Amino acid sequence: MKTRRIKIITAIDRPHITYDILSLLRKHDIGILAMEVYTYVIYLKVPVIEQGLWKDVLEEMERMDEIESVEEIDLIAFEERDIEMKRVLDIIPQGVVVLSAKGNIKYANNYVAERIFKTTSNQLTNRYIIDFINDDKLKQFIKEEKLKSIRNKEITIGNQSYILNIHPILSDENVFSGHMLSLNEVINQDNYHNPITFDDIIGESNKLKEVIEQAKLYSLADSPVLITGESGTGKELFARAIHNLSGRFNKPFIAINCAAIPEQLLESELFGYESGSFTGGKKEGKKGIFELGEGGTIFLDEIGEMPPHLQSKMLRVLQEKSVRRIGSHTEIPIDARIITATNQDIDELIRTDKFRLDLLYRINIFSVDIPPLRDRKDDIPILVEHFTGKHIKRYGKTIEGLEPKAMKKLISYNWPGNIRELQNVLERAIALTSEHLIKEKDIMLNYNLERSENLNNQSSLNDIIGSYERNIILDTLKNSTSIREAARRLDVTHTLLINRIKKYCIADEEWKY
Repeated sequence: MKTRRIKIITAIDRPHITYDILSLLRKHDIGILAMEVYTYVIYLKVPVIEQGLWKDVLEEMERMDEIESVEEIDLIAFEERDIEMKRVLDIIPQGVVVLSAKGNIKYANNYVAERIFKTTSNQLTNRYIIDFINDDKLKQFIKEEKLKSIRNKEITIGNQSYILNIHPILSDENVFSGHMLSLNEVINQDNYHNPITFDDIIGESNKLKEVIEQAKLYSLADSPVLITGESGTGKELFARAIHNLSGRFNKPFIAINCAAIPEQLLESELFGYESGSFTGGKKEGKKGIFELGEGGTIFLDEIGEMPPHLQSKMLRVLQEKSVRRIGSHTEIPIDARIITATNQDIDELIRTDKFRLDLLYRINIFSVDIPPLRDRKDDIPILVEHFTGKHIKRYGKTIEGLEPKAMKKLISYNWPGNIRELQNVLERAIALTSEHLIKEKDIMLNYNLERSENLNNQSSLNDIIGSYERNIILDTLKNSTSIREAARRLDVTHTLLINRIKKYCIADEEWKY
């Protein structure tokens, strides 16, 4: 059903003004799909009706003495809040689920839906959380202990361990409405299978070849390596390739993302803990990754996100070649090579006292800087051939390749998400196309990553949402023959789209070819 939303601003706040407005809609037999009322502001969502009748209704409203203005809008207030909340949750690099009071899923972010439950957010809505996390303590908690919390409980979903936290959601008046549940991935300490080599790094550009040859030389040494590069460039791929070319190839390779694990858990994951060190820990204690990686390689991704007090402990590990578990006074000798990675400006982190200079000296004996995809666009056709072959086989499609316009669109794009984004775009195109050739219209470029990359440069959530909306409009215009066609695709009015084009200063030359 197509709908309209209006915002009514009143000049005074008198009793029954909302009733009068609703009576006017009732007189014209117009149903109300949603309504939100504040002092001096009323939001209404109604079905689309015949334009002449709608014009008469608006004129009648504007003739009411107490009404100051009537404006057609894109979203009513609660819809805006809902969209903004979901977009923010989708950026968070951990699983987040909002539950109703009865334990049904009201919203699940993309991370938990796609990476943990292997489905989509829409498929999870209204499902019972126990259908996906079959844990007796969680089941009992939802039924009986609604106003309490579960903190740092380790659970298993599939073959992967996660840290579960769940807290009640309370209103300002302490009215209980549900729970917020989060899941953080714990490294799989038994998964040492690591077949990646430098032959798996796809590309023929001179920039990439230079970096690969440099990394191969560093593989033969045993000193720490710092890998830098934007998100999605393949830093862990390089780390695994370095390990497999080194003398430690037949020993464990253990990777941990310093940004994805809460600060209070990261220390225990790195260094381990003794029995009885803290509530909720294993009775027998736990080895940290430095012990588990004995003889092998430890890969610390997003090292720039490591808290300062852990940086100090990390420096001691590198200097003394030993670790001390939490709650212990005993030093345990270790033998593991350290490879670190970051997508941040490490020099800026040091200038702002967020990263220790002495730690940088220790981890940066060798450095590998992976170029972004936009600086090696010669590799895009090779990567496209590789990924399309992989996904065609996966989806069982008969696709001959890409038409020239589709390839041109890929090459001209800036790729803020680099190779990871390219792979996602190609997979989406292959999964959705029903033809034997991928066409330009099938290439739906993902501006979510571009938005995430620019978060630190945006001044507010409204700026971020606006930037995202501008990109969606521009991409739709590029794939349409006119503004009217773009408006139909976006399911908005022609006038509204023109106003948005003006609002975001989208020039004709940006989308007309």
